[in-house]
Amino acid sequence: MEAAAWGLIGTAVGALSSIGTNWLSNRTTYRIASAKQAAERQERAREFQRQTLLDLQQAIHDSMRLVMRAHVEDCRRYRDTQAWGREQISEEVNEGLRLSRSKVAILVERLQNDELRLAVKSLIYDSGKTALAESKHAAELHLNDLTSQVTSVLERVGAEFRAHC
Repeated sequence: MEAAAWGLIGTAVGALSSIGTNWLSNRTTYRIASAKQAAERQERAREFQRQTLLDLQQAIHDSMRLVMRAHVEDCRRYRDTQAWGREQISEEVNEGLRLSRSKVAILVERLQNDELRLAVKSLIYDSGKTALAESKHAAELHLNDLTSQVTSVLERVGAEFRAHC
């Protein structure tokens, strides 16, 4: 063969190898970028869950503090009137309870863990039983049960938080 034909073949082989090298390089770069984006998305999701869990802990604490305030108000009225549950709690406590339960309801829907979501919903539902109790004794029994339940739920929230670290 002539030198020109060998030159043409050499040029074609060089071009094909250059194209192949570029294709492999681009494919590797794309895979690395995709993996990096997936890792960043996963870390943002983990950070979102961590922040949600921290906010939920605070919201549960605030809600339970207000349940206790409502109970203290009920006990004071009972001491004065000897009648349980006939009067409304103060507007401040009532509005605080409404807002804190609303915040918990919003945060609980952001949780990934279905079991924890159900436990928190059960806690919030049970927190209303104290205010609806028909006697001081029944209210105090509900409050004691609620205290144990709060401790358990907050421990579960903490464990879930640590799982996302």
